[in-house]
Amino acid sequence: MDMVAFLSANRMISVVKKTICAESARTVSILFVCMILAAAGCKRRAAQGRDPDQSAEHRPEVVVTNRMQDAAYVEELDASRRAQTQAASARAPVVAKMEAMVAEVRASLPAGAGDQAVKDELAKRPEWKALEVENARALAEIEKSVQGAREKIRRRMEAEARDVKAVAEGRAVPAEPAVPQKVRQQK
Repeated sequence: MDMVAFLSANRMISVVKKTICAESARTVSILFVCMILAAAGCKRRAAQGRDPDQSAEHRPEVVVTNRMQDAAYVEELDASRRAQTQAASARAPVVAKMEAMVAEVRASLPAGAGDQAVKDELAKRPEWKALEVENARALAEIEKSVQGAREKIRRRMEAEARDVKAVAEGRAVPAEPAVPQKVRQQK
């Protein structure tokens, strides 16, 4: 009986040794795979973190993700605003003359005269027709300026959306603001 117990103990020891060997092999293989993956990830990170002077083609583009922090865009908006203000100020004397002429005609008509009678009387005057033409020209100039500004804003908003998407995808980095918000608000 001692022999059976001895042989069984040898068997048990052998099974335990094989199990420990299998566990060790599994642990070593997992560590090996992790080291390979880490090395591959480090190479990728090293390629991303290269010195900008080494490779200009891999350097991400610097984009403005907030159009109001772009000094050139803000200057374009100011120029557009000035053009619209100038066009409106050119129209103001024409509108004042037209209002004065309407008041003059209303005063010359009987008290119960309606708007249609005022329009008919004004249509007879050549000065009114000249003022209407001048007013229409000034309004067209204002509308042209407004449309140009809308187009600039639309294009810049589309570019901003593309830039934000590029930053989110990692193809670009956001630029530092050219004009700080507090300085611009104090003007």
